[in-house]
Amino acid sequence: MEAGPAFHAAMTRALKREGFAGGHVWVGCREGRLDLIGESGGQIRIAPKEVARLRIGYEETKYRKLHQMLIWRQGVAQPLNLAPLGEHGAHYAATVRAFAADLAAEGKLAAIERGTSRFSAVLGPVLMAIPAFGALAISIFVLEEEPWWGRMIVPAVPLAIFALLLWLCFARHMPRPIQSLMELDKQLP
Repeated sequence: MEAGPAFHAAMTRALKREGFAGGHVWVGCREGRLDLIGESGGQIRIAPKEVARLRIGYEETKYRKLHQMLIWRQGVAQPLNLAPLGEHGAHYAATVRAFAADLAAEGKLAAIERGTSRFSAVLGPVLMAIPAFGALAISIFVLEEEPWWGRMIVPAVPLAIFALLLWLCFARHMPRPIQSLMELDKQLP
């Protein structure tokens, strides 16, 4: 049996619904498929032909990036959410690359997406739009007696942060199909 890269993923509700038990799930790429084995029980083998969509992305926190791989299988409504445990980042990256290569070899490159969810991608810009446009309204309607350059000082920083978050939304976090496997390097540890 050909062994490939593997990592430990955190136990999630989606995995528990699938019958997995224990504190984590072993995820490995073997013989052209993705094998998931629970610490105390449960097992799923996912062949590339069974994958409807695969999304690879990360959420940025103050201290680190939280990576995740979502797998939608043919005929199953809920995706599997696989998040590597902290010390398994390099093994996670190798496993994702290997399984994505297997999908591409099966002609399913269009099924691979990069990014997180649409909701988390737009959350930052939407929340920052409120103070940014509020500061802009203050500079236009309240500070009428100030010169134009004095009025633009108030909304400058909120608008800059809004623009940065909007760029990050579309450049990094909004889900979209990849064009080549090289794009995954930006989403992996």
